Amino acid sequence: MTNDRYVWLLVTALILMSAGQAAKAEPYLAVQKGMQCSSCHSNPAGGGKRNVYGNVFAQSELAAHRLGDGEAWTGDVTKWLSIGGDLRASFVETDIPNRSGTSDVDFNRGTIYLEASLIPNRLTLYIDEQFSPNDLENREAYLRLNSTDRRWFLAAGEFYLPYGLRLQDDTAFVRQATGINFANTDRGLQGGFNSGPWSVVASFTDGSGAGRDSADKQISLVSSYVRARWRAGVSVNTNEDDFGDRTMFGFFGGLKTGPVAWLAEIDRISDDISPGVSTDAFAGLLEANWTVYGKHNLKFSYDFLDPNDDISEDHQVRHSLVWEYSPIQFVQARLGFRLYDGIPQVDAQNRKVFFVELHGFF
Repeated sequence: MTNDRYVWLLVTALILMSAGQAAKAEPYLAVQKGMQCSSCHSNPAGGGKRNVYGNVFAQSELAAHRLGDGEAWTGDVTKWLSIGGDLRASFVETDIPNRSGTSDVDFNRGTIYLEASLIPNRLTLYIDEQFSPNDLENREAYLRLNSTDRRWFLAAGEFYLPYGLRLQDDTAFVRQATGINFANTDRGLQGGFNSGPWSVVASFTDGSGAGRDSADKQISLVSSYVRARWRAGVSVNTNEDDFGDRTMFGFFGGLKTGPVAWLAEIDRISDDISPGVSTDAFAGLLEANWTVYGKHNLKFSYDFLDPNDDISEDHQVRHSLVWEYSPIQFVQARLGFRLYDGIPQVDAQNRKVFFVELHGFF
């Protein structure tokens, strides 16, 4: 990267900072508030469309300044229909050893959410539709039936699998190695229980999710226990595949220490590659989110990946530093640097990535 590039990034950061926390599916926000992810999102497992509380929270507590004197946006269009959306544009600079640096400016995500309350508080139709960067792509579409007390639910359709921390960053090793991220959904049934500190969500699907198109069936489960300052959870996934079954097991947790919200996850991925022969991979994440100067969030993260436990010296690590700031409601800026360290002979595993992102949401 040339010196001019470094200067450009530094100037961009100073400009954004001088203008003034994130408002997206980020588990650290739930850790900071001591709540379940479903407290802010329509999906019982978290992520996707924000509910009324999530919208008001994003405008009143996350934004450094609130423009206008009107009522807060809640997402409600009518008493039975609500909408939401996310739009992301970014500049990314990538340096790979022994290669020329590359840069890209892209409108990399445009998503619209729709939620129809067919029977108030009991039966809901939910749709998550991506319209950019490619053609229209349905990401989630399901009917959800809630119990009278709303503690139990059962959903049928297409949805994201319940497993681990639902991080916004799909490039994290725990999201890439497991294959359970915002790029993959699956079709089937999902049910769960949310009450007080306990949350349990399980699914039985056709197995096409997690990037394994030849799978026959898949069972996923995530369970967590949440307190005001900490949380702990466990994840399980089994996937029967024509080319070899996969079993995953993981632990995750969160801890609040003053202005810092910590996240951690470790996963073991076991793949059957032939009769009687299997390989084990391990992926881990440790992340600290430090709230400084009121509304600025500094994210420090360490990722670890051992793609094959039987092979020594093949592990990869990633260090990340990301600054996030929402100057006004519905707008967020992010500036980040990621340093990859892997096998010396594989240049792409030793790259540096710089990025600036503008996120709009409602």
